[in-house]
Parts: sequence; C-alpha cells; structure tokens
Amino acid sequence: MPDQAVKPTFWTGTFILLCASQFLAYGHHALLTPTLPLYLDHLGSSPFMVGLLLAAFSSSSVVIRPFVGTWVDSRGETRVLSLSCIGLCLTVLIFVVPHVEGAFTANILRGFSWAGINTSGYAFLAAVVPADRRGEASGYYSGIQSSSSVFFPFAALWIIEKFASGYALVFVLSSVVALLAAVLAYVCGRSIRRPSGPAEAGGPRLPFRSRTYFDRGILFTALLLFCMNLPWSGLNSFIVLYAREVGIESLGWYFVAIGCASLVGRPLLGRVSDSIGRGPAVVVAYVLEIAGIALVVLAADVIMMMIAGILYFLGYALGVSTTLALAMERGDPKRRGVTMATFSMAFPLGSGLGAALSGAVVALVGYRGMYLSLIAVLALGLLLALGNRSGLTTPARSGG
Repeated sequence: MPDQAVKPTFWTGTFILLCASQFLAYGHHALLTPTLPLYLDHLGSSPFMVGLLLAAFSSSSVVIRPFVGTWVDSRGETRVLSLSCIGLCLTVLIFVVPHVEGAFTANILRGFSWAGINTSGYAFLAAVVPADRRGEASGYYSGIQSSSSVFFPFAALWIIEKFASGYALVFVLSSVVALLAAVLAYVCGRSIRRPSGPAEAGGPRLPFRSRTYFDRGILFTALLLFCMNLPWSGLNSFIVLYAREVGIESLGWYFVAIGCASLVGRPLLGRVSDSIGRGPAVVVAYVLEIAGIALVVLAADVIMMMIAGILYFLGYALGVSTTLALAMERGDPKRRGVTMATFSMAFPLGSGLGAALSGAVVALVGYRGMYLSLIAVLALGLLLALGNRSGLTTPARSGG
C-alpha cells in the first residue's frame, strides 16, 4: 500500500492532450472504416477491389514506417505528429471526387500520414509515462484511440443513409476532425513534461545518419501483434458487406458495441496484463479473438453480432495493451522512434494483408469461409505464443 501511494501519475496535461489528439486522429479513420467499403461498392467495385483499397493504405504505411521512426528520433515526436495529422486532413479530400483510381491514390497518401501518427504517438507515450505505469498507461492510451469507434462509424453510416451527398459529407467531416487533431498535437508538444532520469528522458537526440531502421529485439512481439491484427478488416470493414449478405440490419449498433468494449476493456485489461504477466495475457487475448470470430459465423441477428464483436475486441484490446507495454519495456529508450516504428508496423501490415487476403478468400469461398480462415491464423499465433514464452518476458536492462 505505501508503494502504491507514492507511484507517480501518468495523468498529466501532456498525456491528456496526446490522448485527445489520438482520439481525433483515430476518429478520422473510424469515419472511413465503414464508409470506404460502401463507397467502392457504390462506385461498382467488387469485394476484391475493396480489399486492395484497404491494403493500399496499409502497404504505404508499412513501407514508410521505418523511415518515420528515424525522423521521430532525429526531429521529435511533436513535429511528426502534427504534420501527419495535417496530411490526413488534406489527403482525405481526394475521396470527394467519385473515382476509383483517385480513391486508391488518396488511401496510399493517407497511409504515409497514418505511419507518422502511430509511430510518433507511441514514442511520445513511452517518453512521458513513468516506467512502472506503462501497462496501465498503454491500456488507457489504446482504449482512448479505439473509443473513436463508439460514435464515428455510427455517425458515418447515419450520414450516408440520410443525405444524398452522404459520402462527400463524411469525407469533409473526417478532414475537419484530422485538422483538430493537428492543433491538439501542436499544443501537446508545447506542454510536454517528461519523467526524470536519463534512461527515461532518452538522452540527447542522435543525428539522422546514425539511426538504424529496425529494432530486432521486439520482432517476436510485433509478430504476435501481426497475427492478432490480421482479422481486423474482417471484423471492421468487411462486416458491413457480410451483414448485408446474411440480412442483418442496424449494424451501426455493432460498431457502438465494439467501441464500448474497447473503451472499457483496454484500461482494465492493461492492468490485468501487469498482474498475470505478459505471456498469460497474450494467450487469453488469442482465445477471446477466436471465440468472437467463431460467433460471427453463427450470428443470425445484430445482437449475436454485437456479442461476437465484443468478444473479439476485448481480446484485441488485451493483446494490444499487452504487446505495446512489452515493446516499450524491451526497446532501447534512446531509439524509441525506431522501436515503435518496428512494433507498430504490425498494425498496418496485419490489417492490410488481412484485407487483401480476406477479399481474395471471399471471392473464392464466401464470407463464412473467410472468417474460418481468420480463425486458423489466430490459432497459429496462439501456438507461437505458447511455444516461445521467453519472448514474452521483459529482459533486464541496465539503467532502465
């Protein structure tokens, strides 16, 4: 009890502003999550083309991310975060022109900006939270990011349904939201307060030319996150097309349910991973995800679909919070940008490859076959976690 009473808080003004900026940046993305598949369908594209569009976004984010990591380390988190939010604000406006090729161009450019938002945001988080509160702070941070899915997808579907120019209105709204995120990111940088201590401050920034591009020490952690993230498009984007095919209506409530699950689950489950250990937490995360997707296949109405989404996203919340905390613990504090770039590549790589493969599998065996294949991927990730428990422990580090 005495130790808990003197623990430093991570609820500083800087942390709150960082979370607010991330909430809006993710809100920009959440508006587009159900919109883009429907938009391409409106333009006459196939599910395979939808998968390619989502993969284009993720691929560009993966390709640029190692370079963004070195940019964060040499130029600072604030600059990268602010400019990346402005990039989202501008590139989304390309979607307003109803053209499939233009949509692909816009999503590729958005991917570049998305890489900057995530890499700089995670590096910022590692720099400003106390070392002994990282599991809990990671839970709140990722929970606030994902809480954007409580309202924004629902709002996007409502706008598309109620207005003749609904798609254009959603794109303009997402641009405005990204601009507000840029403003908060700039204010956040001016108020930054880093924890004391040479290891936590990260030392002086190194010249750009001295940077490496990958952190090999967290590759296994990134691999586990990759497997967890592969079904993301199937449970977010393709779910609207699947629901239409099987006759499930009012799917907007599904997005509200998964947003609430993430909002409540990530902060609480971040503490769970601190208590039971990273390894057991990863195993539980995989089991919950598998159960959720299995229930999607069996779902006959929106209530069952909501329960399925809650199960999957509780598992996803636990997995993200756990692997993020582990990456911060295993990474070099002097190269946070590179560490977080390596780790966060698993997000777009998993969702992008998952989108492309999901679209291809849907074309071959249908939506149910696609969801069954995603269960197989998660089972493989679970076996990897069980077979390499040493990769889920925090190594001792001098000065850390």
